[in-house]
Amino acid sequence: MKLRFRVLSYVLVLGLNLTSAGCSPQASATVAEEESYVPVEIQSAASKTLVESAVFSGKVTSDQEVSLIPKMPGEVSSISVKVGDQVQAGQALFAMDTSDLQASVDSASIGVRSAEINYAMTKDSADTAKANLERQKALFEAGAISKVQMEGVESQAAAAENSLALVEVQMEQAKNGLAQAQKAINDMTVTAPVAGTISAINVVVGQMASQAMAAVTITQMDALYVSLSVPENIVNNLKVGQVSNIIINSAGEKELKGTLTSLAPAANPQTNLYPVEVTIDNPANLVKPGMFAKVEIPIETKVNVLALQSEAVVLKNGESVVFVVEEERAVAKKVTPGLDTGAEVEILEGLQVGEQVIIKGQTLVEHGSKVKVVGGNES
Repeated sequence: MKLRFRVLSYVLVLGLNLTSAGCSPQASATVAEEESYVPVEIQSAASKTLVESAVFSGKVTSDQEVSLIPKMPGEVSSISVKVGDQVQAGQALFAMDTSDLQASVDSASIGVRSAEINYAMTKDSADTAKANLERQKALFEAGAISKVQMEGVESQAAAAENSLALVEVQMEQAKNGLAQAQKAINDMTVTAPVAGTISAINVVVGQMASQAMAAVTITQMDALYVSLSVPENIVNNLKVGQVSNIIINSAGEKELKGTLTSLAPAANPQTNLYPVEVTIDNPANLVKPGMFAKVEIPIETKVNVLALQSEAVVLKNGESVVFVVEEERAVAKKVTPGLDTGAEVEILEGLQVGEQVIIKGQTLVEHGSKVKVVGGNES
């Protein structure tokens, strides 16, 4: 009995071992097959418009910045504006003391009044002499007076006319003197010649404003531009009127728009670069002269071309290749890339619209690799 039990036990154990040995490889292969794929993301090849841009850096400059120097020096009596204020043309900015000039105006006013009285009196005399001349002519023609008497009357009338002309000149000179004295007073109030923003004030109440330094600076904030310098291989791709994107960190994170308004026909002899100006749209007046700006200018545009994300194209043995998904397999296709904007690349040959191109995971697959799409835009 003991022997039989041992034999049966051996057979049972042997049978179990054989069963285990027969099932384990098959189960392992099934598990391996289920897990041996590469997760990928895809993009449908599609027609797009590609724009290649170049980025340049420059400083913001004002198209019109007016520095005001008083026409004559004087002690500042009042200032009507402060830095940052918006002003209109003709608006008073600051005034200087006019007490000394007022005495000149008063004196000139008296001179004008005196000249006007003298002119009136002289005119009466001239009118009287003229009327007397007309009467004496009638008497002379009637033979009532002699020629000598007639010549004397004519001489008196001519002298009266000459005196009137002289007095009239004196009166005009007096009026001009008054106008100049009044203008000198008016010039002591400095006004804005253009509309804009006060960007600097260099005068203080109680101190002298001189002609050696600008007292106030006005900047037109809606006429700002960025000065750039571009190389010769790009300048022929630019044209006046092009719209550009401008980033000025100091003016906030919002991207601004600009227009290329000036393109130099010749390079700067010192730098061999071509000066370019891009005018900034500045409706909120956030941009200020002197700020640092980055300007993105389109230099080449291609419409309705087959394009992909640039990272979809990989190099294999020196050739440009993309992997497309066909029946859950990665299929390598040699392509000819064209315009590359950095974010997207044009495909000239080797790919058709609508093909599902791997854009993530493409460096982990080979031709024929099993893949599983876990993201992207399947068509």
